Amino acid sequence: MLNKNNITMVLITLLMFLQYNTIAQSTKPYVIGEYHKISSKLLNEERTYIVELPKSYNATNKSYPLLVLLDGEVNYHSHSGIINHMTQGRQIPEMIILAINNVDRVRDYTPTKYLTNLNGSSAIENHKTSGGSSQFLRFIEEELIPTIEKNYRTNSFKTLVGISHGGLLVGSAFLSKQTSFNAFISMDPSFWWDHQYIIKQLDKTNLNQIEDKRFYLSTADKFENFKRIPHVFMANINSHELFNTQLKNKGFSPSKVKLDYFREENHWTVALVSLYNGLQFIYKGLVMRDIRKSSLGEIVTYYKTNFNGAFPPPEREINAIGYNYLKSDLNKALLFFKTNVTNYPTSFNAFDSLGEVYMLLEDKQKAIENYEQSFRLNPKNNNARKMIAKLKKS
Repeated sequence: MLNKNNITMVLITLLMFLQYNTIAQSTKPYVIGEYHKISSKLLNEERTYIVELPKSYNATNKSYPLLVLLDGEVNYHSHSGIINHMTQGRQIPEMIILAINNVDRVRDYTPTKYLTNLNGSSAIENHKTSGGSSQFLRFIEEELIPTIEKNYRTNSFKTLVGISHGGLLVGSAFLSKQTSFNAFISMDPSFWWDHQYIIKQLDKTNLNQIEDKRFYLSTADKFENFKRIPHVFMANINSHELFNTQLKNKGFSPSKVKLDYFREENHWTVALVSLYNGLQFIYKGLVMRDIRKSSLGEIVTYYKTNFNGAFPPPEREINAIGYNYLKSDLNKALLFFKTNVTNYPTSFNAFDSLGEVYMLLEDKQKAIENYEQSFRLNPKNNNARKMIAKLKKS
């Protein structure tokens, strides 16, 4: 259950975002994402989506993970605020947000033709277009994501996020052997759909095709607006619990699946706390445990085998380890600083550190070369300027 402090923090974050947005509009439009259109051959229609780039995107040449958000026209602004707050707090890495706007969410998010509501009543009119999620997933995987990858610097780590019927689509994508997504956040999903069709899908899934993926699932349990049919919503909660249990019973690692049960949230309010907790879970371990006690080989192996190899060892941690070795083993420090320069070729600080270890190793020429590169990357780096002058005089 989310404690009151965390709920307060999430609400404050959202209020701050809305406040900043209002202030900005008093002078000029406050734009955080751009609208785009794509003509889909698979869906035979034009689709609209929003792309938001990280703040550092234009200042670096690095690649970023991709987060695909369903129900973009409803969820984009609030979810973007949470993501950016967590990024600034270094809880998660910067990422490219791709928010997909709806045309027919019943058609696109549901796996089967099913003409019955959650409470058992007829839904012939509301569900008449249902059953198109496999085609919509093909659109995302075969048309939309390739377009994004062509136009933006994405890395190999992708997360899919959705709520309600969108959460059902997230579950189906997780179980699909064709998906390129690595992580999934399914928020109070409609796993009741078609007599818990998702459970049948899970029963048929080969564990080997999903064992490297991460899956976060949330459920809400506040039904003050549904007093006459609470048993109906309990059926949906039971489907969440059954999915989680079945997944673990199949041998799926408990460290890669999590179910959060929010008793004080309803189907609408559960979204933001689910996104916050879900992203924390997905990116747990992004900084290797005991990294400062590990060898360079162990660190490199860890980052090659986790998160689909999308993230290099964090620059700050590797730099700190290198400086620790400056006191005891200059050659080991050299290896760590070289690793940072390779992984972060536009970092002036990485070259500054490498210049320092070469200076201590009395390799004057290489020290100057690296300090000069640091200064080229950041002409305000006074330390590099001073060290270049000092080394050229000696």
